[in-house]
Amino acid sequence: MSPPLRIAVVSTPRAGNTWVRHLLGTAYQVPHFARHSMADADWAALPPEVVLQIHWRREPSFVAKLAEHGFRVVTVARHPLDVLISILHFCVYESESEDWLLGAGGTEAEIYATMPRSRAFIEYAKGPRAVELLAVTPDWWGQTGVLGLRYEDCVRDTDAELRKIETSFGPVREASRAVVIEKCSLGQLRKEAINNHFWKGSPGLWKLLLPAKEAQEIASTMTNAMVLFDYSCDPDPNLSDLEADLNWARFVGDEVKQTLSRNTEGHRTELKVREEQLAEVARQYEVLVKRLERSLVLSGPVARTIKKLVIKYPRLTRLLRGRRSS
Repeated sequence: MSPPLRIAVVSTPRAGNTWVRHLLGTAYQVPHFARHSMADADWAALPPEVVLQIHWRREPSFVAKLAEHGFRVVTVARHPLDVLISILHFCVYESESEDWLLGAGGTEAEIYATMPRSRAFIEYAKGPRAVELLAVTPDWWGQTGVLGLRYEDCVRDTDAELRKIETSFGPVREASRAVVIEKCSLGQLRKEAINNHFWKGSPGLWKLLLPAKEAQEIASTMTNAMVLFDYSCDPDPNLSDLEADLNWARFVGDEVKQTLSRNTEGHRTELKVREEQLAEVARQYEVLVKRLERSLVLSGPVARTIKKLVIKYPRLTRLLRGRRSS
């Protein structure tokens, strides 16, 4: 009998970890979730089979915990400039980015609502926070027993990458790889995300947002990662500053419109549900009142019950009286 399937997706944030986690969880039909950190009680509470997503450097104590609990590791590489652009976009919608690596090297506060060409973003991309985040995947890449996936390959040929996954973890338990791909398409996952987690998903998006000067300035500080994953800094030489800014404004502006539309619809649905719940409470209250009104004796236990209701729910009582008189 094979041991329980336990997979840890351990990579740099915004490298495609969540998508890969969904692919693995769906392919092998096991629960999957993300954590910023793991205490001893968290490890002990894990289900027998699971896909755990976490951003963590390859520290000896963490490696020991993974081995102790029977985890095998998958790590995901993505072009560093695409990762940084994705971080810039994501931190507007999700403040929990500050919990990545428990805040090692700083936070994303300084780049909140800035633009790719801004000095704030460029300094962040060259600074200690970006260094810490971008170091996670290189820590794990090429280590014994670690399966490395490239985000760009997953986008280009998801079926081929699933076949690679099968060589490490066995045949998928879902009906087929095609079903897995359909269920985990970025379009489908976007519908379920509550924090704009799945944005463009397009490899090379940075080339539309970073002119040559800015791209080369940032890339010059991350030579090791670029070389390790065979990525190059080949910006569009014809991209002007104005075009880059307009592209960012267009991408983010369109998304804000879509987000507002989704939130408005969600808000209307929530209001409708609450109104229906209130109407049901009112109906039940009216039934109770009518039963009590038909009672011949409003004394003893019945009277005490009414008094308790009036004292405990004065606002509801006033509201329902107003409905009855309208």
